[in-house]
Amino acid sequence: MDQTLVDMFPPSAAQQWAASTWQCPQEAKCPLKSWGPERGGGQIDQVWPSPPGGPGPSVCPGPGSPSSRADAPHPPPRTCKELLTRGHFLSGWFTIYLPDCRPLSVLCDMEMDGGGWTVFQRRSDGSVDFFRDWATYRQGFGSQLGEFWLGNDNIHALTAQGTSELRVDLVDFEGNHQFAKYSSFRVAGEAEKYRLVLGAFVGGSAGDSLTYHNDQPFSTKDQDNDSNSENCADRYQGGWWYFKCHLSNLNGLYLRGSHESFANGVNWKSGKGYNYSYKVSEMKMRPV
Repeated sequence: MDQTLVDMFPPSAAQQWAASTWQCPQEAKCPLKSWGPERGGGQIDQVWPSPPGGPGPSVCPGPGSPSSRADAPHPPPRTCKELLTRGHFLSGWFTIYLPDCRPLSVLCDMEMDGGGWTVFQRRSDGSVDFFRDWATYRQGFGSQLGEFWLGNDNIHALTAQGTSELRVDLVDFEGNHQFAKYSSFRVAGEAEKYRLVLGAFVGGSAGDSLTYHNDQPFSTKDQDNDSNSENCADRYQGGWWYFKCHLSNLNGLYLRGSHESFANGVNWKSGKGYNYSYKVSEMKMRPV
């Protein structure tokens, strides 16, 4: 049974520590340690940093090198799902490594629906402004103790590694939980304006309010890439894959439940309509 996100991710969960270690032969130029969930809760208003005190970018082991073989003891983790298979069952912030060996701090949901999910969007209390410009959405922003957007460049890099499924979890102010799942999810690179490539709607109590946005580029208040005559991002005060304009707006204003303004909150139309802004929203991906 699905747990409510409020119970799964209280603020203190991001401060819990579950260090992840692995072995690398000395001749392989790869990191030797993950710093697990990050200590502290600093703001994320720049490209996400290396772990505190940790290594900077390193040379990824090439094909056939000792640490890249399937029989290697523990190559650097690429996803939260890999960490789960290694026995890390605590949800929290971990360091994974992108294909170019950049370290990336990510929130891993190790409990919901089998675990192993990499969370790339979270709304929970309205503490972070999501009405941001293109550059800020590109690099990522927010707080590790609350709300954040992982960054379009990072989301692209993670989804370019192979097929990932998508799960959207929503909690209203009455404590009711809804969700939606999609068979595949990918975000194209900046040259394609971070276009959304979405698979089939698999199911879920929230209904489908994202297929409408499939194949649409990302838009922000300073970069209008939608198909409407006006800037949907500016009108509905978020950053999203707007079309003409939206059926979902999870990066909209945090309006705390029912609101009179039209469709500018944390909205999911097939769930609670255009005039209800959810308390908690999480978007997460997992390799299939």
